[in-house]
Amino acid sequence: MPEKSVVRFVEKTPINVAGYTLIEGFPGMGLVGTIAVKYLTEKLKCKETGFIESDFFVPIIRVHNGLPVHPSRVYVSSKHKLVMIVSEQIVPQMFTGKLSNAIADWIQKKKIKRVISLSGIRALPHKEGKQTVYGIASDEASKKTLGQYNIEVIKEGITSGITALMMLEFKDRSLEAFSLLGNVQIAADYKASASLIEKLNEMFTFDIDTAPLKKEAKATEKALLEHLKQLKQASGQAKKMEPAGMTPMYT
Repeated sequence: MPEKSVVRFVEKTPINVAGYTLIEGFPGMGLVGTIAVKYLTEKLKCKETGFIESDFFVPIIRVHNGLPVHPSRVYVSSKHKLVMIVSEQIVPQMFTGKLSNAIADWIQKKKIKRVISLSGIRALPHKEGKQTVYGIASDEASKKTLGQYNIEVIKEGITSGITALMMLEFKDRSLEAFSLLGNVQIAADYKASASLIEKLNEMFTFDIDTAPLKKEAKATEKALLEHLKQLKQASGQAKKMEPAGMTPMYT
């Protein structure tokens, strides 16, 4: 890869976030992470302070209110001591390692205290009609935190994608981190996203109302799926660059 293809964090408004918690959401199973973190940034009135860019990102940009939007954005809430990364960018599988490494480097550079990844897990049976939140920890201390909030730790299994590689980076670097996984039932699962926000309500006393998120699901699902469809089509060129036998990161 050319040197210019490395990942770059661009800070429009430099802010000291040492000791903050980072919550990230990339488009994975059920789009749970992207939906949940985007909703959090809106409800907590977070300030957009920068974005992530790289030459290997798919060249499709969403337009909002007549203006182009960076597909991977960084937000900060000084009130809640939170940093958030929300991404609508599909990353070709061959580049996920570089991205996860760059994000971990940036987290250490900014001296962020803890990382919470939001993602989805496929079609596990609901217990007593309730949404179960699952978790994966980077260390024993993080695993204890999951237990304190009645999050069901996945003891054995397989996880994949950019969030999975980031969790491995955090483990190797002894960074406090855990992943919250919503139980995905449909392609764009707003209920699973809402379940993660409700769990974060318990952990941070946010008191964020998830009813609007559930209500707007039908109205926004079609538009979001169409956007991701366009991204997948555009990423076809990147897929051709991948070694034979490798499969796309998102299906």
